[in-house]
Amino acid sequence: MLKITLSRWMPIGLIGGIVLLVGCQANLSPKPTELDNAQFMSLWKIYSACGSASDLRQASSGMQRLLEAAALTSTGKNSDGFVLPLPSQFEQLISRPPKRLAVDVYAMTAACSIHAGELALHEGSVEFARDTFASVLTLDESVPPYYIYQAKRFLTELERGFTVSVNIR
Repeated sequence: MLKITLSRWMPIGLIGGIVLLVGCQANLSPKPTELDNAQFMSLWKIYSACGSASDLRQASSGMQRLLEAAALTSTGKNSDGFVLPLPSQFEQLISRPPKRLAVDVYAMTAACSIHAGELALHEGSVEFARDTFASVLTLDESVPPYYIYQAKRFLTELERGFTVSVNIR
């Protein structure tokens, strides 16, 4: 009799296990790939235009747009519909996965800001340059150290009153 009961529940257990395994492999992202690609291309165009800008106004505009994208990324990290099916006791112990883009928005923003700051120095807008370099230091902690170093170097030179030499590409 015991053998009959086990063989009766075996298919149900196998089907349930397969459903769990397949469910764990399912894509939880509600966004299609095309939207991510469009978002990537938009950010890349802004970054490229900022990096090649020789006009402070154009670089400043690109910097502002990248700052807005970075702010959206930091505030919308977990707004992608991800739901972790855990008991409430464990939810506080697990961090949600961040929303990922194909580009590092913070690095692009920092690079664009430093370029805009260099253009501002070249045009004699010292206060704008100082604010721009300082904005790099207020970005997310995931900004690559290279950009933090560059911003601090420019700020230090501005504070000391040295003439900052800038190479405009």
